[in-house]
Amino acid sequence: MKKNILLMAALVGAVLLAGCQRAEEDLKDEKPQEPVAEGTFFLTVEASKGADTKALYLDTSNNKLDAYWESTEKVRVYKEGSYIGQLDVTPGAGDRPLTATLSGEITVSGLSSGDALMLLIPRESWDYTGQVGTLADIESKYDYAKASVTVATISGNSVTTNQSADFLNQQSVYRFGFRAGTDAVSVKSFTVSSANDALVRTCSLDGTATESGSITVTPASATSELIYAALRNTRVGSSQADSYSFSVIASDNSLYLGGKDIPATSLDAQGKFISAQNVEVSQTRLTASSTSTSEVW
Repeated sequence: MKKNILLMAALVGAVLLAGCQRAEEDLKDEKPQEPVAEGTFFLTVEASKGADTKALYLDTSNNKLDAYWESTEKVRVYKEGSYIGQLDVTPGAGDRPLTATLSGEITVSGLSSGDALMLLIPRESWDYTGQVGTLADIESKYDYAKASVTVATISGNSVTTNQSADFLNQQSVYRFGFRAGTDAVSVKSFTVSSANDALVRTCSLDGTATESGSITVTPASATSELIYAALRNTRVGSSQADSYSFSVIASDNSLYLGGKDIPATSLDAQGKFISAQNVEVSQTRLTASSTSTSEVW
């Protein structure tokens, strides 16, 4: 009898032990769930800039356009195309710092580790129309740069990322000067058009062109000085060249036409500083309307 009781106890113990082992194995098979956070959080990101993003500084000693951070800048944050907040900029050391710390509040539902965030300088929509031909105007209205980061940790209301944000600008800055023979043309406005319809007028948040066509630049007053334009060309990165045509309205309302080939080496990446200081144009017999600043293409 005693032997039977001991045998029964041993069997029950074995069954319980097996059940515990299976339970432990089941727990091991379950993957830990990442926390999903909702609400308002404080995001901090270390950031850097490549050349030709804002702010813009032309070093005339080596004809190079540099970029640096300013404390007045703002960076917008998006998750899956939706705007979730804006970050302030604390520039690094030096007169023209290339690094900065971005920080600010984001409000988001369903944020978790591993989520991708897009950072955009400085506006929600992209529009290259209405330029006036100065670096200051490009810096304040037409200089778009973006970076992508991944959420690393969510601790309380603080969010960190896996990497620093390396901002890449999304257009090149061109410098144009127009000449008729040996004489500089005093430009009231000019229109530039791509032979391949590759110039972007407006684009969606992800950079896809929503409207392509000519870009008109209208200085505040007629000038024979060099004029700047921010141009996003869809051929960039394709190893293809392009050709630009120009329609120039002079200060006396006479019309000049000309063109310039843009080699593939100038279109291998966005964010270049491209100088075309001597674009040859010829006066036509046509005269532009004295009140017209519209595009003529």
